Amino acid sequence: MGDVTYIDSQRKEIVNTADSLSDVIHCLLITLTDETILLPNAAVAEVISFINPEPLAGSPNWFLGQITWRERLVPLISFEDASITASGEAQSTHQGNRIAILNTLNGNAAVPYVGIVVQGIPRLSVIRSDGITTLESKPQNRQSVSEIVDVEGQSLIIPDIDDLEKRLQNLHA
Repeated sequence: MGDVTYIDSQRKEIVNTADSLSDVIHCLLITLTDETILLPNAAVAEVISFINPEPLAGSPNWFLGQITWRERLVPLISFEDASITASGEAQSTHQGNRIAILNTLNGNAAVPYVGIVVQGIPRLSVIRSDGITTLESKPQNRQSVSEIVDVEGQSLIIPDIDDLEKRLQNLHA
């Protein structure tokens, strides 16, 4: 009977460990000019050195142009400028020392990736799902922002990648 109890208690520990692992989110904290965004690891394809984009005439200030990455043309944006309202002022300098290449989420062959200008190297973070507190969902004064959250006392922006993808498609329509 002792063996059965031991096996059951081991199984319970394994189940509890698996449950706690499923509550963990592997993320990247990505510093922009004046704020930090939070994205799951899977959303970021690669972080590369800054490349000057080829601008497209008549584009909004948040669309910096296109860069070549892995033999593909990838749109490059300033997330800070893309996330303000039409009445807001541009925040970024359009210069950075890195570009984060993001995977778009809808399997759209026209826009499979989007690059955003970032400052520095993104930091890996393992966050428990119960450690994230929503401060504001779909803020009215911020376009392409899904949520503003608090993680361990730090205010972070969760970008709305779907909205960015739609806005990029509308530019080329």
